[in-house]
Amino acid sequence: MRNKTLGRVAAALLGSVVLAVAAPAATAAPALQPTATAGTSFLGSGERLAPGQSLTSGESSLVMQGDGNLVLYLVGPTGNHGPAVWHSGTFGHPGAYAYMQPDGNLVVYRRGGSAPSDALWSSGSWGHPGAYAQLLDGWWGVNSSTSGMLWQTATGVAPAVDGPSRPESVLDSSRGIRPGQWITSNSVWLVNQTDGNLVLYRKRDGAALWSTRTSNRPSSIAFVSNVTGALYLSTVSNGLIGWSTPNLHSPGAYARVQDDGNLVIYRKGRSDPAGALWSTGTWGNR
Repeated sequence: MRNKTLGRVAAALLGSVVLAVAAPAATAAPALQPTATAGTSFLGSGERLAPGQSLTSGESSLVMQGDGNLVLYLVGPTGNHGPAVWHSGTFGHPGAYAYMQPDGNLVVYRRGGSAPSDALWSSGSWGHPGAYAQLLDGWWGVNSSTSGMLWQTATGVAPAVDGPSRPESVLDSSRGIRPGQWITSNSVWLVNQTDGNLVLYRKRDGAALWSTRTSNRPSSIAFVSNVTGALYLSTVSNGLIGWSTPNLHSPGAYARVQDDGNLVIYRKGRSDPAGALWSTGTWGNR
């Protein structure tokens, strides 16, 4: 299947996402401190990510790429990069680096630069000395021991909206997958990309197994209707339906990403083949 998003590391991979560049710190950055330790999930105050370095946590990696883009990837079982779910939009600036400033602002600076005019992107979290950047299995942010989370991405496993915990593999009426979020099994991720495409990725090699073929459209929320049982993509800005499975006429139905690589919608209370209403037909692709 042809999928425009697979394997890209520039903005096109994430479609039309717009990342507002917050104002950099008012003063020049101090002299750079040592770079972060390989394999860590933290970037401490005064530390930096040089080109090629990364933070790691669970199934995610935050990479300072050689092209200047800071990118959050999902990571497969062998350490291979899967889809990108967030980026700073600073590609095209080879040698850029990320710096966790002592004033609490996380800034991507152009190569060799440290003045405000050299800032390409920032978290906008200055004014909180000692803050640090932290990656937590699928999302990352800037945290402060005194003020809490100052900034964070909207990425991660889609949470259930009614509070009770759901298996990370299940999508039902209590959970919608917002742009940059996903549900997951042992073998696949179902990622709702910010370019409007809902894509099923295989973890072991990052291959795209199926998609709604809705890339380059407005960002949408993926959900299963409690009335029809169908899977829908609803545009974030206006709630219009941009894609759906057929009406399954099955109230309470739910979707599950399975370890065999298949995405299946089941009747309420069922998980056996006879209860299956619709699938992507991608079984056997674990």
